[in-house]
Amino acid sequence: MDRTISLPISELHLWDENARFPDKYYNQDEQVLLKYFLSKDDFKVRQLIDEIAADFDMPQLEKLVVWQDEEDRYIVLEGNRRLAAYKLLLSPRISEDNVLIQHINSLNCPISNATNIECIIVSTKEKGLRYIDRKHIKSNNEVNWQEPERANYRIRRNTATRTELIKTGITKMVMSLEDIPEEMKEAVLGRGFVTTFFRIVASTLANSKYEYNINEDGAFIVLREQQFKSELSVIINDVLNRQTFHGKRITSRDLNRKEAIEDYLNNIKETDESKVKEQIHNRTSSDIFGESAVSLSSSITNNKQRVLPKSIDRSYLIPSSCRLSILEPKINNIYRELREGLLIDNSTNTVPNAVGILFRVFIEISIDCFLEKKGVTLKKDVKLSGKINKCCDMMESEQIASNAQLHNIRKVAENSNDILNINNFHDYVHSMTRQPLPNDLKLKWDNLQEFFQILWQYLYLKEKNKNL
Repeated sequence: MDRTISLPISELHLWDENARFPDKYYNQDEQVLLKYFLSKDDFKVRQLIDEIAADFDMPQLEKLVVWQDEEDRYIVLEGNRRLAAYKLLLSPRISEDNVLIQHINSLNCPISNATNIECIIVSTKEKGLRYIDRKHIKSNNEVNWQEPERANYRIRRNTATRTELIKTGITKMVMSLEDIPEEMKEAVLGRGFVTTFFRIVASTLANSKYEYNINEDGAFIVLREQQFKSELSVIINDVLNRQTFHGKRITSRDLNRKEAIEDYLNNIKETDESKVKEQIHNRTSSDIFGESAVSLSSSITNNKQRVLPKSIDRSYLIPSSCRLSILEPKINNIYRELREGLLIDNSTNTVPNAVGILFRVFIEISIDCFLEKKGVTLKKDVKLSGKINKCCDMMESEQIASNAQLHNIRKVAENSNDILNINNFHDYVHSMTRQPLPNDLKLKWDNLQEFFQILWQYLYLKEKNKNL
């Protein structure tokens, strides 16, 4: 049973098997480990020392996770970077860095040998590793704030700058625009677009053109409000499409000069607002259940869908842009783990074997769920390839998906040398030697994503309409 106790810093030991340490540091003296921490600027131990000293009067926010080993030593499994900072604050001379020693002494931090650190003592090392999984693999299930959220926080804390007050005011104005779909509002204020958007609308040039300001009460006011709202819709549309109606590129890189922003703002035409409305109308489609959706990836300069290259430059199997509404709790949990919990990148925390196995599970239980919801019962000896073919046949015959949309998932069921072949997925589970490569896994998902989107949208809307 885990328990929480407070322990003196001197009794706590760094864990030489911590993922931050290369293999050669195994069984090394603690001073060697501390010096390694200090040698890596990316670990930001020096900054952490300053933060701990500045906030030393505040209660400890995160507990250290500690395991008592066979020699009854308290080994810190989670929190080694913080422990390093505590040890250096307590005994600066162990760093053998005169500049750092002098700096730490100047902080006048009231830390002493009597200072205890709150710790969770785990019953087994394996139990401690679960805490590491939650913190570093699943990022403690936290979602980082975007720029509008950070500004909102500082406004409510009365520490916002004038720029943050302006950005918040513009954000509220964006959300009030009646002719812009919610998908577009959320997208332009989200990752990938918000920097470009605010580089335009929060610039001194935009300020001068639309005459907005912050009054004595901290409220955002716009003298040319009608013009600003009209041209906001144009700016939103241009930013999302990364180009203007006239074919000029609009990205953060393209707008890194004052002259470029001025040229863009001066070339917004009165007729552009009506073009935005027409463009939104052309990009709005309804599915068989009457649900409307707006495509954000259309090119404004022509009527063709802009095909973006597939990217494997991401840290998780499923890209953050892929949002599936899965009502089955277990399957949804697996989807979330593959989308934001299990890393497959170049870090030491990458887990491609776990992702490969779970990817294989996700394919099968998604197919099983579809067949069950359709009232189909197959014989127990039917293999996954047979389930896939049955699912695809039904989706095509009922016009849930076209033959082209089912092409890649059918490849999974085929007995071929294609990368998507199910035997490759089976090897992730059963082979003693075959290990999946992160980029191969991401490429497979890219090829199968459309199928999963169609399948889960169908099941979601089917359940939603049933409950009406």
